[in-house]
Amino acid sequence: MPTEILLTNDDGIDAVGIRALADALSRDYDVTVVAPATNQSGVGGARSWWETTVDYTETDRGYAVEGTPADCVAVADVALGLDPDVVVSGCNHGPNIGAHILGQSGTVGAAMEASFLGTPAIAVSLYDRGNLPVPPTLDNGDFAVAGEVVADLLDRAERGERDRSDGPLALPFGADVLNVNVPAADDEAAADPTYRLTEPARGFDVIEFRPGEEGPDEENVPEGWEFGERRGEMGMELRDRFWREFLRGNVQDDPGSDRRAAVEGEVSISPLSSSRSVAGEKAGDLVEPARGAETGAD
Repeated sequence: MPTEILLTNDDGIDAVGIRALADALSRDYDVTVVAPATNQSGVGGARSWWETTVDYTETDRGYAVEGTPADCVAVADVALGLDPDVVVSGCNHGPNIGAHILGQSGTVGAAMEASFLGTPAIAVSLYDRGNLPVPPTLDNGDFAVAGEVVADLLDRAERGERDRSDGPLALPFGADVLNVNVPAADDEAAADPTYRLTEPARGFDVIEFRPGEEGPDEENVPEGWEFGERRGEMGMELRDRFWREFLRGNVQDDPGSDRRAAVEGEVSISPLSSSRSVAGEKAGDLVEPARGAETGAD
């Protein structure tokens, strides 16, 4: 019995990346596409609530949902009654790397929603070192590595980490969600890619722009990414050294960071927990209020 995959994304049901994954994975798996009707990039894990009606339509490409990537996972679960073994979200047109990006990414948001609902998930995104941060229009073949990597990870899970009678597919590396970033097929590293376990890189700056002021001078950035230009009359623009260094290909991260792996042309695999908890063995412990402790001492 083939593994059943729910395939979604945040670029929309007509995006090249999801079509490429659907074609690649359908050769060996039972794939159902439930994806946003329009581009929903950057919405994170947002989901429609209460009086909002989420419409969906069956098309020749799958189910098109008038909502967010997380909505798509919920529609598949509740409205369509699907019970997939795994959710695959992607392939995103551009990388999803860095700790601060994970909460903003609709690709990762859909994977997290699946995990909350009890289904393991793989979020997969493409980067092109020659066209950072977001490559130009791509065709199906550019996502070939993404299909191969997802199939490999599913094979790892099927080979001994699941007993269908006891529960759902168990992802490798003890993850609830795998956040995967892969090189474009024409990258020189894509012929024999290195797979590396990573953690989301850290580092974030906030720079305020004011009327009449120019931003700090930046050198050696790709054309069209002049960091010194003023973007607006008022307000704040969020910029971070993370992207500045990534665009230059000059990062000081340890080898275990997802950004370092991408710069070096590797397949970055970040195992994630949906709980995001760090309490560990201390969970359940009582915590004395600090003020109460001071009062008692008196």
